Amino acid sequence: MGACTDQVPTFDDGAAIPVDAETVEVLIPFSEFGRDFQAFGGFASQADLGRLFVAHEYRGDFDARTLVRIGAFPVSISVFPEGESSTVPDSAYVPLGGNLVIRMDTTRLVPDEAVELAAGQMEAGEWDIRTAKWNLAVDTLGGVVQWDEPGGGPTRSLGSAMWDPQEADTLVIPVDSATANQWRDADESVDRSVRVESRSPGHLLGINSVEFRGHFQSSVNPDTVVTVVRGSVGTTFIYTPEPGVTQEEIRIGGAPARRAYFRVELPDRFEEGSAACELLPTCPMELTRDRVVYAGLVMQTRPVEPPAFEPLDTLRMDVRPALAADRIPRSPLGTSVQPTPRTFPPGVFAEEGSTRVEVPMTRYIQDLLGRPEDPLGPGQEDEERPSTVALFSPAEPSGFQFGSLFGPGTEKEPFLRLILTITDGVELP
Repeated sequence: MGACTDQVPTFDDGAAIPVDAETVEVLIPFSEFGRDFQAFGGFASQADLGRLFVAHEYRGDFDARTLVRIGAFPVSISVFPEGESSTVPDSAYVPLGGNLVIRMDTTRLVPDEAVELAAGQMEAGEWDIRTAKWNLAVDTLGGVVQWDEPGGGPTRSLGSAMWDPQEADTLVIPVDSATANQWRDADESVDRSVRVESRSPGHLLGINSVEFRGHFQSSVNPDTVVTVVRGSVGTTFIYTPEPGVTQEEIRIGGAPARRAYFRVELPDRFEEGSAACELLPTCPMELTRDRVVYAGLVMQTRPVEPPAFEPLDTLRMDVRPALAADRIPRSPLGTSVQPTPRTFPPGVFAEEGSTRVEVPMTRYIQDLLGRPEDPLGPGQEDEERPSTVALFSPAEPSGFQFGSLFGPGTEKEPFLRLILTITDGVELP
């Protein structure tokens, strides 16, 4: 048997096997497929970010302060006794003072003028690096402790200095001998903690590191002064206001990070009167896996409030199923429903308007509609698919700023976009 070019070898009529298919786009509002929307915050901590910030009245009323714990002083220093060529340990050295050296971020947050920063020794007796906030020194399951004053409690001033980004990338604040001696003898009641803040309104500044360079006089050889660098053993930053979360908004990212969860409940069929039926050639109609060619979750960005939290860097968003819905928000997450996380460039969350965002999730939606049968054997029983998904930033935290999208019940709430191919099948003549 044979045929020429595109002729069917068994029939002269190429249309002998009729295929009648129609492809349509269906838009399903959130109210018809989404359930149990919940927004949460508190994932990770500012201390996990690896970056520090200070601000004073930035973009309105945003303030941020950096908190640093200086490492313990050495038990002894090594010095050369007069006339000797070998060093000996000196544990009776005398601190003469030193300098607090602050390395600034000169790559992303560079002011166009000189700014003033101030440092103070913190007087709080108890505070936690990982959970400290503007109003709370400790916020753990073991208890909550408030600052004596919001913003890190009272401090004893160490001094201030001007930083001109055109001249240097560091800022130096002298530390007197009395403070250095106190830090050396510090016990549990005296903490080597420093608060750094900005006194120049309108600027957001980044800090890469804070260290103390101490000058120590030897007791073995009083003419010898040794400089020892003590880095930080813990850093974080605190800020105000703290926006938290709202159940009418999808917030992604931040420090601590924010997430949104909701359950996908697809209809078995599109009934008369539903929004989907308005775009279908016939209704009611069954919604089956084989009819879904494409599925995407469509959302709209919205301006971030307060404006100080508008992302300055690229923000990414991932969508993953929650494997244990009864353990939300601490449920483990499955693999991503999209090929790669969605990327938001800086500016899409500005006040100018909203941007449409679409997350492809075809395979996930198909799996919720059932597993395809095996043509070579009996089909396996369907496993229960996690129907609850989490929207979050894959790097938590990636910055203290966050992205904002319209949530359920708002004017631009999310919707599901389906591309369906509808056919009655193939009938042989």
